[in-house]
Amino acid sequence: MHECELCGRKTEPAYLVSIDDVELGVCSRCAKGRHVISEITDKKDTPKSAGPATRQKPEEAEIVEDYGAKIRAARERMKLPLRVLAEMLNEKETLLRRVEGQKTLPPDALVKKLEHALGIKLEENETPWQQSTNAATKTEEATLGEFVS
Repeated sequence: MHECELCGRKTEPAYLVSIDDVELGVCSRCAKGRHVISEITDKKDTPKSAGPATRQKPEEAEIVEDYGAKIRAARERMKLPLRVLAEMLNEKETLLRRVEGQKTLPPDALVKKLEHALGIKLEENETPWQQSTNAATKTEEATLGEFVS
């Protein structure tokens, strides 16, 4: 049995659909009106973005660890109900609820929409290795006082 990545409903069969160039495994209800790529028949056919622990964006920034709380805080600061934000972004309210609850990682397209609409940053630009390298480099940089005599 598969879990719909949009509404969270347990479903059999599931369908692989393309939404804004993002492939998601969804139930028959959520697949209606969308571009269906194929029917998912067993677990190995599920899309790679099936869960928060397994998804990483290759060669791109990773999403911040507390993305759900960050989204909720920004939305509440703007006094936007979840329903209104969903309409603004042309997304399902259930998907946004699951993203805020950190039950689902948002697709890349949704991350961009949320960042733009809420004025927040959800992606980390550097890997931990780059951060530690940059921190070490900063302490070794010359200061203006070293050049003035």
